[in-house]
Amino acid sequence: MKRRLLSLLLATLSLVAVLSGEEWSLQRAIDRALTVNHELLSRQKHIDYLKAEKSTALTKYFPRLNLNLSYTKLNDPIVLDLDPMRNLLIALQTQDKLSDLDTQMLLKSGRFLTAQERSVYSQAISTAIGNVIPNLDMTLLDQNVFRTNIELFQPIWIGGKIQALNRGASLQVQEGTEELLISREAVLEETSRIYFLNKLLEAVVDIHRKAEEGIRLHYKRAEDLYRSGLVAKYQLLRAKVAHSEAQKNLKNSEDNLTTARTVLRNLLELPDNAEVTTTTPLKYLPKSEKSGEVWSRVEANNGTLKKLEIKKALVKVKKKADLAEYLPQIYAFGRYEIAKDDLSLLDPEWAVGVGVKLNLFSSGEKIFKMQADNRLIQEVEEKKKEVVTLLKSLSDKLYYEADAKKNSLETYPTRLEEAEENLKLADSRFSTGLGISLEVVDAHLMLQKIQTEELQALYEYNLSWLKIHGLFQNTAEIISQWEAQK
Repeated sequence: MKRRLLSLLLATLSLVAVLSGEEWSLQRAIDRALTVNHELLSRQKHIDYLKAEKSTALTKYFPRLNLNLSYTKLNDPIVLDLDPMRNLLIALQTQDKLSDLDTQMLLKSGRFLTAQERSVYSQAISTAIGNVIPNLDMTLLDQNVFRTNIELFQPIWIGGKIQALNRGASLQVQEGTEELLISREAVLEETSRIYFLNKLLEAVVDIHRKAEEGIRLHYKRAEDLYRSGLVAKYQLLRAKVAHSEAQKNLKNSEDNLTTARTVLRNLLELPDNAEVTTTTPLKYLPKSEKSGEVWSRVEANNGTLKKLEIKKALVKVKKKADLAEYLPQIYAFGRYEIAKDDLSLLDPEWAVGVGVKLNLFSSGEKIFKMQADNRLIQEVEEKKKEVVTLLKSLSDKLYYEADAKKNSLETYPTRLEEAEENLKLADSRFSTGLGISLEVVDAHLMLQKIQTEELQALYEYNLSWLKIHGLFQNTAEIISQWEAQK
């Protein structure tokens, strides 16, 4: 029972904490977004994959040891026919024996063997010797051939292909890292934009709420004056219409804020019932950089330009690998037969050696590859020029937009002071019967308009500098400056 009560208490406290609103600074929101963003997680996994590929490329320097098992069935066994040699031996031995018999006959009888005797003796001797000398045919390879051996292959120099492969793998890791940094900057920019959009809409809701309260008080005052006969009915109706319009504007701004908060919750992957309280203020951040200084930083640090440089280096590495096709490939090799029973007389038990391979004709493939590599290098160079032009235009555009907003923001303190004074004067005139309801409503709307324009200009000024920092991949710098303004 006590455990159930404790669990219920903890759940209640958690719910209260969620519903009461949790404070989120801009830095905390960004840290959360970087943790849960699936694109960044995917990019990181891709880098892990590229690093594994780099390790794979490194193994190309080392030898390959293979175990080979094979079975081959021949149409007939390979036999070495030695019958001619056997017949020659029999003939020679027979001739020797006949010569001995001739000599013995001459000593005993005083004559040589007759042709008929020689034929009979020759047949008998040949048969006797043939029975003594076995068949000399030799089977060099059986019809069923089994082979089990270990082969070793060690590249010594293959025209620089292995070096190019490893250099390319390293460049691909750099390219993947640069893509991760670009995606990270995009997350920082998007999170900051949505965060400050919430701050903007919170302030707009506050402005509309105050405007609605002011016009509601004006409407009540108009009702009192109408009952007293000091103002005409049309002025009361004008105040009523203005109050309805103010209520509608307040409701619209609250709906916009609700939508922005939902977007921020989704970006941070928070529960639907979580209340996010933003604490980093939307303030004016003075910037002293000149346009040329901004462009220098963009040119030196922009992620897209870095990627194009890496892409160009990759193409050059590919060109070196293709150039290796014109050069000889030198390698060492060795083989050791494990199963020796099936070896023929011509098969060695082991062998080692060095080989050279040089392609003499490839139907123009190597030439076309080199031409394609040169065209690809030119393509990357032209693409870089295009990106530089676009970045320069965008950098200047954002800088001068921020500068224009800065100049605009300098005018708002005076304009706000004048609008507030105008509202006081209109209220005073209406209260004494010298003014009309339209003057008061217009004064409220003018103050609301100037306050909203100031917030919008401040938001766009900060947004322009946010994008400028994103161009030279240092969004974290301006975020830390915003955080320091708390």
